[in-house]
Amino acid sequence: MQPHEIVDRLTILYGNKHPIINSLERVVNTEEISDIFTLSSYLLGKEHRETVSALKNLVYERKAEDNIFVLFKVINVISNDTEALHALRNVCSDSNFVNMQTELLFKLIINLDDKDVDVISAIKNLVSTEAELNLFLLFKVLQAIDTKNETIATLKSATLYKTNILKLAHKLTEEKYTIPLNMRKMVNRFEGKPLTDSFSRGQLRSKIWISDKINDLDIDLGDMIYVCAGWYGVLSALLFERNKVKNILSFDSDPATDNPADTLNKEQTIDGLRFKAVVKDIHSLNYEDKAFEVNHYQYTEMNAYETTQQTLPPKMAASCVINTSCEHIEDFDNWWNDIPKGMLVIMQNNDFDEDHEDHDDTVVNTVSSIEEWSKRLNISETLYKGTLALDKYNRYMVIGYK
Repeated sequence: MQPHEIVDRLTILYGNKHPIINSLERVVNTEEISDIFTLSSYLLGKEHRETVSALKNLVYERKAEDNIFVLFKVINVISNDTEALHALRNVCSDSNFVNMQTELLFKLIINLDDKDVDVISAIKNLVSTEAELNLFLLFKVLQAIDTKNETIATLKSATLYKTNILKLAHKLTEEKYTIPLNMRKMVNRFEGKPLTDSFSRGQLRSKIWISDKINDLDIDLGDMIYVCAGWYGVLSALLFERNKVKNILSFDSDPATDNPADTLNKEQTIDGLRFKAVVKDIHSLNYEDKAFEVNHYQYTEMNAYETTQQTLPPKMAASCVINTSCEHIEDFDNWWNDIPKGMLVIMQNNDFDEDHEDHDDTVVNTVSSIEEWSKRLNISETLYKGTLALDKYNRYMVIGYK
């Protein structure tokens, strides 16, 4: 996935609850200075907020003032002597030596953790109107505010090199979610078009829609969710993050999907197999209590892995069946008829146009409206039915009991 795609998806996932993620998107895409300061202030914490603010105002109020550069000749000599700095600060304040920049400058330098000559020189360069603002020097000073805080280096990496974005997002979302870190592993291990497609804007919005409606309607999903055509496990990861979920089995016939899905849901896979991806054609599913043959992946150095096969211990029968890819299911009616009556179901379809330039040849079962989709499913009790307008198509969802 490209950096601009990663930050866009993070904004969709977490931008509402954690608005600071929007600053991360702007920093990665445009290197916006104000957002660099916003993120730095957040990452360095309350104790350094005034120092960051002083640096910010110095940068924003750069003026061609000769006296302040004369001042640097003295500061270079006494920068590591805090008492001398305070004395010089008082002299400048009493004598009106320079304007407001002086106070900001002393506030910054006195509170620096690292007052090395290179750092002082960087500040001098940053306040000069003759030089273009140098982001490398800006980060040098930001890192000097607290040399033990490693997150500014991560911010520098995300801003200048467009790397470590997901690592930084994990920090900015207060380390509450597993998707950013596990997505980082997925990008390292499974980079390619399928990964990008599984995290497309439409895919994410469609799955967040499910999560939101489950919460809005306070639906009890029961002990065991079967996600059919679960692909890379994105829906499962979202449900674990956002909803009250006990166990999920994710089924897909593509043998290249279970390893990425297990990676994205690593914590739940480790935690008593609360999640497991199963390579299996959903047409052959038995929704009663049954064991499944599964793959387990053990990673070694350089992201190489060893595969072992074993039988998943029998688990409880399905309490809910979810399929967000009904448009891809051949012989859909036969598959649908196999689901037990009374089962809680969440079914999505769409009106993807066969003539569209992005048409996928596996799209074989679309519908033209929510009315058509609801009529076709003909469930006994409808809890919700609705339409989500996306960029290139409409997605239709029905929730209820078959």
